[in-house]
Amino acid sequence: MKKRIQAVALFAAVTWTVSASSQGVPPVDVTLVGSDIHVSRDPIDVQRKQGAVVIRWQLPRGVDYRFDPTGIVVNGEKTGAGLRPQDQLPASCFAGGPTQVTCPNRNTKRGEFKYTIRLRDRNQNLIEKDPIIVNR
Repeated sequence: MKKRIQAVALFAAVTWTVSASSQGVPPVDVTLVGSDIHVSRDPIDVQRKQGAVVIRWQLPRGVDYRFDPTGIVVNGEKTGAGLRPQDQLPASCFAGGPTQVTCPNRNTKRGEFKYTIRLRDRNQNLIEKDPIIVNR
């Protein structure tokens, strides 16, 4: 199956084409407890043998919070000195709507990628958490 996802970063359009693995990556459950975001998996481990995959973050049904319009923001690849640009995931992901976000991961090289989950609570306050994706 081929998925074509458009991402816009710094005024440049980037096209991401991913052949999703039949194994896939199990969905990441995201819950908001007070002002803390909890994720079911941190880090999200992606094995090299899976090839390109699509990662999906989902909220429980019937909650009174949603993903922010920017959804998931990939900040960069972790290095000993901080973060550097990466080419494995788009800079931001929001496909799926206010209760689910999907993001393609090319998974062509190993690395640790810092990303930010952005939620809006019932009062529209922005709440963020910075977990990790690891391509092994």
